[in-house]
Amino acid sequence: MTPATDAPLRTGLAPLRSRAFRRYVAGQLPSITCSWAQVVALSAVVVALDPGALGWVVMLQFLPTLVLGPWCGALADRVDRRTLLMAAEAGLGLVAVVFAVAAATGRLTLPVIGVLALVWGTVNAVDTPARRALTPQLVPAAAAPAAAALSGTLMLAGMTLGAALGGLLVPAFGAAVVFGINALSFLVDVAVLATLPIGASPRTPRAPRQVRDGLAHVWHTPTLRRPVVVLAVVATTTFSYQVSVPILVQEQLGGGAGAIGAALAVFTAGSLVGTLVAAVIGRPDPRTAAAATGVVAAGQLLVGLAPALAPAGLAVAGLGWSVLLSTVLAQLQRARPDILGRVMALFATVLLGATVVSSPLAAGLAAAAGATAPFLLGGIAAALTAAVAATPRPGPRGS
Repeated sequence: MTPATDAPLRTGLAPLRSRAFRRYVAGQLPSITCSWAQVVALSAVVVALDPGALGWVVMLQFLPTLVLGPWCGALADRVDRRTLLMAAEAGLGLVAVVFAVAAATGRLTLPVIGVLALVWGTVNAVDTPARRALTPQLVPAAAAPAAAALSGTLMLAGMTLGAALGGLLVPAFGAAVVFGINALSFLVDVAVLATLPIGASPRTPRAPRQVRDGLAHVWHTPTLRRPVVVLAVVATTTFSYQVSVPILVQEQLGGGAGAIGAALAVFTAGSLVGTLVAAVIGRPDPRTAAAATGVVAAGQLLVGLAPALAPAGLAVAGLGWSVLLSTVLAQLQRARPDILGRVMALFATVLLGATVVSSPLAAGLAAAAGATAPFLLGGIAAALTAAVAATPRPGPRGS
């Protein structure tokens, strides 16, 4: 390997020289893996009870992010982020314990699942901006972009492993065991976070209009507003994989929990490849977002038009989604440090909050027009968005 080709690798791995970042990853990776095993377990339970209810369950998980996301971002700017993240991870662990007990005692009914999904989503609305805003604090400023990219890569690796793990554990041991393992993983993560060798987070004093000011800053800054709008449109129409994939596997492909886990693992594996593609691209521009959206469209349409090729389509869609998210994050992380928590909360609100619409929409479309309908709609919408995003914008007059 020549010095020229070795330099990007050294830059990308620079965050691992930080002891704080290494410890953070050591706690987060098992937690992400077990959380995605829980996604498979919960999907299998709900689909077995009523496939049409899965969209509403996922909607309840993400509804709090849509409603509370901006306020939670302001909270992450006001409170020590490590302390806030520890509290949120402990809360998610307690919800996983309740899931495990309810499943083991035969009381995991749809109403119980709905309540727990709502509680999970409320705690997760706090967790997400705190976690994303804490990451730059773990490394030197110059390594912050690489830390964000590496965190995304490790998250996708955990998601891939977790989906595959869930597909193996649920048929063998049952959903209750998977929920219990996930609860233990959060306990480990809280213990690791407590040992991070970092100081207190910078805090923004409480003041009126902080949430509104953060939103206004993004809206009035074109380099922040444009990627948010693209993400909002594409997420609302395509980001329903926790609903559309299990329904497709059960109704179109005739598979169970193992097949659901395998299909989700294929999607996240494609996303993992996408993070490597994004790293090679470097600092992406809006054209990258348009190209990535086009790749998402291609993957969605492949699944919708040729269900037998669903694994290939899901891998392509995952790749495109990963590059798109990396592009949006890279642009949003250029926001001022004092409002970074609110900007990251807006990212989570758009991405996860859009699921509040896309999940029941996907379930309804699948019930009315077949399991491939959500993929076809998402593919068409993503293709149109890519075409608009790729259209050159006129420069300032006189330029």
